[in-house]
Amino acid sequence: MLNIFLCACGMFTWSFVEYFLHRFAFHAEDTWMKVIKPNGACYTFHFMIHGIHHAFPQDELRLVFPPVASYIIYVFGFWIPFKFLIPIHFRYGYLIGIVIGYEMYDVLHYAFHHSNPAEGSYMKEMKTYHMQHHYKEGLIGFGVS
Repeated sequence: MLNIFLCACGMFTWSFVEYFLHRFAFHAEDTWMKVIKPNGACYTFHFMIHGIHHAFPQDELRLVFPPVASYIIYVFGFWIPFKFLIPIHFRYGYLIGIVIGYEMYDVLHYAFHHSNPAEGSYMKEMKTYHMQHHYKEGLIGFGVS
């Protein structure tokens, strides 16, 4: 029962991580990149990580975060810190929840771009909201899952 609770907490945590990564890292051109005036290499890196997805939102090959980069963020952002901060009997349930949350995000995000949900359904509403992020108002709709 504890592991189910920890897994749910991990999934909930992922939704916040997703939102903050998307808003403040992937859309940095709207926030902190305006202030620090980074060089061309920084803008190129930023475009390759997320900007290309906004330039070509229907490109099936640019829809999810690159797996290697995802793994690096997972290891250094979660695995290593949790190894030192969270006792082992709590760690795995929580980390599995984060991975499940990430996978749910990827599946939903892919569905929002490449499915045609029924009119009036919750999924159609969510797809419409997400597409507004791409085509109408880029400063809203940062969360997917």
